[in-house]
Amino acid sequence: MADVIDETQYREAAEIVHRWRTPVLLTHERPDGDALGALAAMRSVLRELGADPTPVLFDELPPRYDLFHRDPSLFVVCKGRAAWDALEGIDGALILDTCTWNQLAPAADWLRSLDVPKLAVDHHATRDDLADRYLIDETAPAACWILYEWIRAVDWPLPPAAAEALFVGLAMDTGWFHHSNTDARALTAAAELAGMGVKPNRLYGLLFQNEPASRVRLLGAALESLELHADGRIAVMSLTARRMREVGADATQTEDIVNEPLRIGTVAVSVLLVEHDDCIRISFRSKAPEAARTAPPGDHEQSRDRLPVRARTQTGEGAVSSEAPEGSVAEAVPLPIPDIDVARVAEAFGGGGHARAAGARVSGSLDEVRRAVIEHLAGLL
Repeated sequence: MADVIDETQYREAAEIVHRWRTPVLLTHERPDGDALGALAAMRSVLRELGADPTPVLFDELPPRYDLFHRDPSLFVVCKGRAAWDALEGIDGALILDTCTWNQLAPAADWLRSLDVPKLAVDHHATRDDLADRYLIDETAPAACWILYEWIRAVDWPLPPAAAEALFVGLAMDTGWFHHSNTDARALTAAAELAGMGVKPNRLYGLLFQNEPASRVRLLGAALESLELHADGRIAVMSLTARRMREVGADATQTEDIVNEPLRIGTVAVSVLLVEHDDCIRISFRSKAPEAARTAPPGDHEQSRDRLPVRARTQTGEGAVSSEAPEGSVAEAVPLPIPDIDVARVAEAFGGGGHARAAGARVSGSLDEVRRAVIEHLAGLL
């Protein structure tokens, strides 16, 4: 497994794929835009190559991604071992945007028993030995970027539907090109895809300006639960199953909500806890250390909302004091944002991901998991 993929690796992986006629395409549970874009793009490309791939989801398509419903047969939903066993004639497995068994849990036993060549394409730091061949680049801005580079390297056809799907994955995994993983490679690929006819404004409208009212109410419910800890550097939100039902939403609509507290200047890491029937799902996000901020003088919110500002006051000519005596003028001095690698945090809870975005599934009550997460994060600050 290499951290950067060279042209030889792309070509060797392509040779494997060219031998497939009826491969299965898989991605992780609770798929995001990158995962779904990868499935849709490779289904389109492999069909152009003469194969008949089967892209599989573990649950229904999240409402946000209804744009993929233009083709009703795009994804097959498999729930339970019987559904997996019903997939006949599979001659290869392409695993996209994940490389861990726990993210493939509904299909893990079936996939282990599947005696066919397996190829994994991923950009996450956390990985298991689950395939025969890998295309891994931890520096890649998205799995869809790796696929775009692979398609170009081996001169595969790129039909319009695949180009659009790749753009969706790239744009969503970079936060529409504002997350810290947005680099020249991401912007260049986006520009080239737009040059092929992809309409970014249309896709943005479908993804972000076409949501049900329940999604907005869910965002409000999450923000109502917001707690700030460790002098405002840790933000934690919680969504119980009951609260989600009250606003008419479900857990498939929680994507990106964890990013909202990062708007707060002092917050270094944001956490969203979502209650499921069998576990608590944790989403982690952190700011890049270069994201400096200041806190306004006079903002003296107490207790868990207190802002960590080092006061610098002028008490005499050339003198600086760390205290703010009565009548003095306080100036906010920005403190550095701690560099929290949330992939490592997630690994401590049995999960994984990227340095700035990660997740985990944990057994226990919501209160127990919340306390454990806060205690762990506080120990890193």
